[in-house]
Formats: sequence, C-alpha cells, structure tokens
Amino acid sequence: MIVIDANIMIYALIECDNSRLIPQLREKDPDWRTTGLCLHETLNVLVTYQRRGLLTLEQGRELLKSANRFITVAQCEVDMEASLAVAAKYGITGYDAQYVALAQNLAVPLITEDRKLRQAVPGVGISMQEFIEQ
Repeated sequence: MIVIDANIMIYALIECDNSRLIPQLREKDPDWRTTGLCLHETLNVLVTYQRRGLLTLEQGRELLKSANRFITVAQCEVDMEASLAVAAKYGITGYDAQYVALAQNLAVPLITEDRKLRQAVPGVGISMQEFIEQ
C-alpha cells in the first residue's frame, strides 16, 4: 500500500513525461490510497488545463469522472488534528500535511514528485523512481 498525492493522480490521468512511470508504480504496488483533498486538487489542475486550452471542457469532465471513481475507492479519512501537528512539525502546508499524516497513519510511503515536500519530510515522502527502484 502507498499514499499518492494529487500530482501522481494527474500523471496517471494526463500524459506527460512523468506518466511513463505510472505503469511501473502500479506494478510495484497496485494498492493506492489518498485523501479527499486529492479530488479538489485534481479539479483545480483540470480547470487550469482547460483555461489554458490544453483540455476541452468535455475532456476535463471525463478526466474528473475517472479521478472521482478512483478516489471513491482509494480515499481514506484524514485526522485533521494530526495534519495540523504535521504541518507545524515540518513547516509544510495544511494540504501537504494531510497526505503526510495519512501516510504516517497507514505506515506507508507517500509517493510524490514534489521535491520540496520530500525534503521536508524525509523518510515519509519518496519519488516514483526511488520507490520503483527499491
């Protein structure tokens, strides 16, 4: 089991350079968990892509439906007080703290391509490539 953040979700939905690692990540560990926040962050990225003309509204709707189906199954409750403590301890945002708190609660790695977050929470956050190579 692993926890993923919204950037991993986006790489799974929208083809980009980092998308090439998604099949390997799924093969290494197909049991992905995330927070309810992930859907909100995914929506925000899809809106940004649509505004920039990179996605049509219909494409955004289809991708959002896919994300929602995944998150409905993978979503875990996050302890907000634990998230607050994590944010204070590591000096990270409340959003990032939710992913970290979930990973810590489940005692699994947080897979993220957010370099700053990985540096802030050593031993919790790990990149896709590092996880695949373990």
